[in-house]
Amino acid sequence: MDKWVEVTILNQPFVFIGDDEDRIKRLAKFVDEKVNHVIKDYGIINTLNAVIMAMMELTDEYLEFREQAERFEGMALKILRKVEEIEVPCDVRDKW
Repeated sequence: MDKWVEVTILNQPFVFIGDDEDRIKRLAKFVDEKVNHVIKDYGIINTLNAVIMAMMELTDEYLEFREQAERFEGMALKILRKVEEIEVPCDVRDKW
């Protein structure tokens, strides 16, 4: 059942609707911390600019993680292919 979840981001109240209240609160806290970090580190005053900069940082992190996951997937597939190529004598395979 969906709940109304009240959170605060940049000292502004927001209401989200969802079934995982804890997750919504964690997400809101993360967004608030990220935008406040950008405001502090870059000295950005304009809220829209701070949100856009935070989105740029988050997108950069996301794309890096996605590229890393694709590299790991590729490596895992190469390893799997090598394992599948290993020939095991029938009598050894029967013991498994």
